[in-house]
Amino acid sequence: MSEEGIDWGGRREVATRAELEFAAELEGRCPGLDYWLHRDDEGVAWCLVSTDFVIGNGVQGTLRLDFDAAGIRGGWSPACLNWDAEMRAGPAGIDTAGLDGIHKPAADQAPAELARAAAEWFAEHRRRWSASERAARWRKR
Repeated sequence: MSEEGIDWGGRREVATRAELEFAAELEGRCPGLDYWLHRDDEGVAWCLVSTDFVIGNGVQGTLRLDFDAAGIRGGWSPACLNWDAEMRAGPAGIDTAGLDGIHKPAADQAPAELARAAAEWFAEHRRRWSASERAARWRKR
């Protein structure tokens, strides 16, 4: 499904107004991310945004971020979204702390404001990936 220039994946068909605002701002600042629409067991809509880091022909790391009415939470996927693609960050064991993580409650922030923080976070990881310890470990394999 494509809406507002975003190619949406996932199990839900229609993005919420907040997801549309968030994704439009995020994609405008940090293009090329993947967007996945979900709904949890309680019926709450949430969106997973991800980007893969590739060395050679293989995905060596996937950075993921969850967006919903509560805010944004993100970090490295423990399995390059192989088993955690439909799970929220908490149950998937995503470390949202430190330099590699992000956790910003929605509080009084509009989705576009959260998207700006998310864009900076994704862009910083893209800038430092090739020189990171994480990338160096994968190159040694």
